[in-house]
Amino acid sequence: MTPTVTTATARPAARTMMLGALVAGVPVALLVPLLTWAAVGGWGAVSALVGSALSLVVFALGVLGIRGVLAGPTASTMAGAFGVFVLQMAALGAVIWALAQTTWLQIVPLVVAFVLVGLVFQAGLVVGYLRSRSPLTLPTAGGGV
Repeated sequence: MTPTVTTATARPAARTMMLGALVAGVPVALLVPLLTWAAVGGWGAVSALVGSALSLVVFALGVLGIRGVLAGPTASTMAGAFGVFVLQMAALGAVIWALAQTTWLQIVPLVVAFVLVGLVFQAGLVVGYLRSRSPLTLPTAGGGV
């Protein structure tokens, strides 16, 4: 009794996950700077827009990196995933440090936007993953499907 996946409903998980993340993340990435503009003004909105864009780029590149890790040998999956995470954090730290050297950037709106968009992006990944799962068809005890 081996379960089978119906090919008509099978979808690649990575594509569905990225689509779910972008569908959820992009509207929030546009909404947060607008709300920031109403709350603290123009430079805060620009800072929030930079944080939103940075969040989308960092997490989308992370998903692409994980796809590469999963395409490699199974034995190195956890180490590869940790490597992708470390690279994301190092790149993020370098970019935020470079941006903090400017006089126009407001760090609080940038960080708040980054975190909000990142959380929504991650939730979209989970929803995309759940939608990509295919139902299993279990054979019945009588031998028929």
